[in-house]
Amino acid sequence: MLTALYNKVSPACCYVTVFLGDERISEGTGFAYTSDGEVLTAAHVVTGRWPIKHEDYLDPNQRIFCKFPGLPVVEYRVFFCCIEIEVLGFLGRVQLDIAVLLPKQLHSAAVSHLPALVEPPKLGQRVFLAGYSEELELPFKVEKLLPPDMRGVSDFLDAMHKGYMADMTGPLIKHGYIGNLRRVVAQNTQLGEQVECDVMYIDNSMHPGASGGPVFDESGDAVGIISQRATTIVEAGKEGKISVPSGCTVAISLAPLLHVARKTGGA
Repeated sequence: MLTALYNKVSPACCYVTVFLGDERISEGTGFAYTSDGEVLTAAHVVTGRWPIKHEDYLDPNQRIFCKFPGLPVVEYRVFFCCIEIEVLGFLGRVQLDIAVLLPKQLHSAAVSHLPALVEPPKLGQRVFLAGYSEELELPFKVEKLLPPDMRGVSDFLDAMHKGYMADMTGPLIKHGYIGNLRRVVAQNTQLGEQVECDVMYIDNSMHPGASGGPVFDESGDAVGIISQRATTIVEAGKEGKISVPSGCTVAISLAPLLHVARKTGGA
């Protein structure tokens, strides 16, 4: 069962790299939710920082590339980045860490994709997480062993910078259980807007690079997006208290897609 699940999910996950000019400013994971290769990812993967600043992805020098296993790299554009709503009494706008990317050109073949469920998983449910975590490395660190002046090495390294880890390693998949689940409702009564989203804590930790990857159930249906590692505060002697990873992953449900559809008429 797990092999079949991996074979279904792995080709639907893409390695996302974001450049500002020639500088790579962000990288993470995304996943296709349509056969045309429309991608869901975390908003902070698109901008490279949090909170989200819309001028980041509106910069004409920004370029986004998505690499699916076995398919050529394709440049993408932002369709929607971060759901943001003003709530009466809050000091700032509520931001939800979700983005939709669309390919600038057609893929050479149909893209494997995961059905996106807007209903959240249940408390205690077993789920899976997939992403190109920094835990993944090329076998034998081959990219560091290649002499820089060897023919073709510069092209190889350039390809690696645009996501060819997708072909070399595939995503890392872990499983865990929903240990905490809370629905957040952000509402602007004056404009008649309401966004619902479920925040879930999963008792297994994914690391940087996996942000934007899918949370999925045992059928291979996507039920959420990986947002960040959960942290906790520990004593550190003379250093005082420091924040360290807690061992859990924070993810959000796909319920905000309903808001995206209402605002845009669909992708």
